[in-house]
Amino acid sequence: MPERNPVSEPEKVQFIWFGEEMSDNARTGLRALSERYPNSERELWVLPRRPPGETGRQRVEQLMEGYRSEAEQHGVKVLHIRDHTGELAAVVGSAERGRKYDRTTLDDIFGMEVSNQGYIAAKDLATFLLRGRETGLSLDLSHHHMTETEWQAVRDDPRFSPDAVAPFDFSTTDLKVVDLSHNQPAIRRHVLNSSFAPTTEQHDDADIEPQMMPHLDVFAMYTRAGTKGQEVAKAAASQWIGYLARMSQQQARTGNVGFRPEDSSRRFRPDTVNLEPGNLLGAKYNTQDPVRGSIIGHMAVAALADGIHIVYGRTETPTGPTQQGGMPMPTVDEATWKAITMRAYQVGNVRVLPQLSLGKDNQNSWRTGGTEDPGDVSRLQMDRRATLVQVSNLGVRRAAQLGVEGLNKPAHLPYDVHLSTSADNSPRHTPSPPPAEVSLGELRGQVAALAVPRAPSPQEPGATDSAAHPPARPAVNRTVYGRSF
Repeated sequence: MPERNPVSEPEKVQFIWFGEEMSDNARTGLRALSERYPNSERELWVLPRRPPGETGRQRVEQLMEGYRSEAEQHGVKVLHIRDHTGELAAVVGSAERGRKYDRTTLDDIFGMEVSNQGYIAAKDLATFLLRGRETGLSLDLSHHHMTETEWQAVRDDPRFSPDAVAPFDFSTTDLKVVDLSHNQPAIRRHVLNSSFAPTTEQHDDADIEPQMMPHLDVFAMYTRAGTKGQEVAKAAASQWIGYLARMSQQQARTGNVGFRPEDSSRRFRPDTVNLEPGNLLGAKYNTQDPVRGSIIGHMAVAALADGIHIVYGRTETPTGPTQQGGMPMPTVDEATWKAITMRAYQVGNVRVLPQLSLGKDNQNSWRTGGTEDPGDVSRLQMDRRATLVQVSNLGVRRAAQLGVEGLNKPAHLPYDVHLSTSADNSPRHTPSPPPAEVSLGELRGQVAALAVPRAPSPQEPGATDSAAHPPARPAVNRTVYGRSF
């Protein structure tokens, strides 16, 4: 094999595929990206969804065999992310300070996301964790080598400039993230708050102005170990988990989420989740909720923006017309934004990254659809009367009667659905229907596997193994970033 050019080829390229069988588009992407980086070490990180029971275990083995069969023909090593959550947990903590999160934290998060078709959210967190661990370039499999037609369209773009498309040096670059707005201010955000909300009323009341910054994305991200770029990824991972923790805390205060009293703050397992309209935690894991995609997108973009401000930001007092002359806030200068971002050009349905000679398909083609498995717990409809109550082996006997293979053996399906018309939405007054009344379709709709955090975001401004957060903020402003999924 030819020797790797350290300037034009990264040490390692890590592809991510979470879900079921690889799609045709993903297989094509794996081949194209392997041809694009033939001399780099290449890894495919996977997280297959596991249905309950022995059949579920066998299903995972089949998927892993399929992933390896597909990847190894291109010289790509396959790694199951659950085998490495212990190592990845070190990204969001330090042994010296005591780790706030550990392997069980990440296992709970990834399990919850996959159980509810949260493949994009899981992929975002995995990207931050991988980029905080070592040198490398993270890509999902909807990328392809830039075509000549796409390159011509980039050259014809009115925002084209030679410096914006010049390849960067992998051996000296600390960080590269995607910029969808060509270094133009496009996002308004109060940075380093405990919420993924772009702006909050409390910041406005304190005369803290929101900052304008480029529109970032995480569908391609490069970091070099031992640099500020790696620290950005660590901080972004901590922020992302912190947002999840803050949502849990807010809903626990209102009674919309209950936790097991025996669990430590490192576990992400609630007892109950009321699907009230204002419960953002429930909305995030409910595939039927219309704001779910916005929440997932906000979390990723905000975590990345906050991570950049934690590491690269300089605290300054703005000169804006406020009562006290402006509050000090971390800001990132224009030269830094230019150095750490790579501009994406829109060509038809493709985001083109000329600095990497790559394009990304925008049509969610890497994701897989739902299944007919009654253990698929992602189909719960929004209903303000619904309360999810932890149980064990819900539906096993009924599934066995229906002849559903896999659920006829003991398995853990964490939540039963209780409907209530009582004032306090108490599930004690309205038990679930008896098993005899449950059809196969109802069984799919009456089980939800949610696992959510209650630990607060870590605090210490400027620290790279944790992320800062001020006091609690109001509910998120659901203004959409316009992120492409």
